Amino acid sequence: MNFHHFTKAALAMMAAVLLTAIAVCVPAAGSDMQHGKTVMKSTFTYQPPQRGAPRARVGGGTRGTGGDRAELQVLAPDHVGLTTQAQPTLYWYARTPAAAHIEFALVSETAVDPLLEVETGEVKLAGVQHLDLAAHNITLEPGVPYQWSVALVMDETSRSSDVMASGVIELIEPDKAVSSRIAGSRGTDLVAVYATEGIWYDALDAISSMIEAAPADQELAAIRATLLEQVGLQAATGI
Repeated sequence: MNFHHFTKAALAMMAAVLLTAIAVCVPAAGSDMQHGKTVMKSTFTYQPPQRGAPRARVGGGTRGTGGDRAELQVLAPDHVGLTTQAQPTLYWYARTPAAAHIEFALVSETAVDPLLEVETGEVKLAGVQHLDLAAHNITLEPGVPYQWSVALVMDETSRSSDVMASGVIELIEPDKAVSSRIAGSRGTDLVAVYATEGIWYDALDAISSMIEAAPADQELAAIRATLLEQVGLQAATGI
């Protein structure tokens, strides 16, 4: 190889190395950098079910001002959210600890009395709280919408001061193709499948369970924040 050919080959190799370095250092479109990790937001896109359902979420309320402000939000979409679990776990967000307790209620549109009413104790920690229906022997029926609500009881003698929020959940049986995708997926891939198929409550539970097992993982936190933003729950994305 003469000097001219060697120079061309060397320049080509240097260009390839430079392009590779740029690809590694620069996040792709639609991604975020979280402590040195690239999180692909486009992978976790929630596709709401095409049902033409009316708005179903009652937005979380606030009481007080400044640092004493109490805020509560159910982590639910603004339409009827879906689950494939007969005994799902339901999540809500409390902005700050409070000298108050949470009351949880679950009501079926086919029944007069609530299926479940329970006090969960004081809000001792800010962030995500949850209730597992299996722990209370509650099983949902397919095709029935259930309204679930949480109330932050600030004053037992004046319930008008309660901070309340609610959402709606419905149990479905996915078709064989979706069931196959669910059965064949694990970890964040499973979260992506649930989100793409419009199964909100299972997507949220899957990612939240992973966060509970690895609370320091910023990539998992970013995925949950992305999902929450997509249903208008920006206030809860700092959890």
